[in-house]
Amino acid sequence: MMTAVMMAYAALLIACAATDVLTLRIPNILVGAIVALFVFVCVVNPPPSILWAHVMPAAVAFALGAAIFFAGKMGGGDVKLLTAAVLWVGLPKLGFFLISLALYGMIAILVFSVFRRQVVGVLAWTSVRIGHPIPTPVSLETGQSIPYGVVIAAAALMMIARG
Repeated sequence: MMTAVMMAYAALLIACAATDVLTLRIPNILVGAIVALFVFVCVVNPPPSILWAHVMPAAVAFALGAAIFFAGKMGGGDVKLLTAAVLWVGLPKLGFFLISLALYGMIAILVFSVFRRQVVGVLAWTSVRIGHPIPTPVSLETGQSIPYGVVIAAAALMMIARG
């Protein structure tokens, strides 16, 4: 059963990343489902010290994320997704998660800032080759925002892969 739960969690993370790339929004229903899935896991197989190992780090992540949001440097969906991911990761694995977040963040900066025009060019070239248009994601059109939900989802998926 836990394999199915982890697959559902991974699918929700991928859905959050995809919607963030395409629309620069992360639907609340997806983040809510991630939190609900965590609650389900806690009811079925409660982790030791859930309050200190999972809820408190998530609360701190939310508080820091909210401060960054109010400074205009992070989207609200990103803050909620980060909080939900930290809830799943927990304190024992938080260090590796934060390092993964930083590394994937640097990759996202390269793709969405430095190489944005090249990626848009490849999409346009591919559209011509296959004979129908490929819609350009909003995150690549504007060039003003990096869909950090992709970074958060990638780091959380890395944590699933690590076990």
